[in-house]
Amino acid sequence: MMHYLYTRAQSNGNFEAHQQLIDEVQHRMNEESVFLNVFPHHQSNELVNQPTDFDCLRYLVEVHDASCGKFSDYSLKYVKHLAHTCETESAETV
Repeated sequence: MMHYLYTRAQSNGNFEAHQQLIDEVQHRMNEESVFLNVFPHHQSNELVNQPTDFDCLRYLVEVHDASCGKFSDYSLKYVKHLAHTCETESAETV
C-alpha cells in the first residue's frame, strides 16, 4: 500500500495523491506509537503464536476498534501483542 501511494504521488503529483500518502504515513506512525506505548515490554521473540483465549482477544480488538479505529492491513501485525496479553493474563489467573 505504501509503495503504491508513494509511486502514485511521485508520478501524479496532485494534492489528493500526496494527501493520501501523508494520511497513510500518519496512520502508521499513530499505530506504532499506540502499541509501543502500551506494550513497551514485549519482545517479538516472547510473543505467543497461537492464541487460545479468544474471548479476551475479541474484547481487546473491540476496545482498540472503539478507541483507535479499526485495524488496517498494516496495523494487524500488532494483534500479536493483544493475544500475548490475553495469554499471559490467563496464565496468571490459573
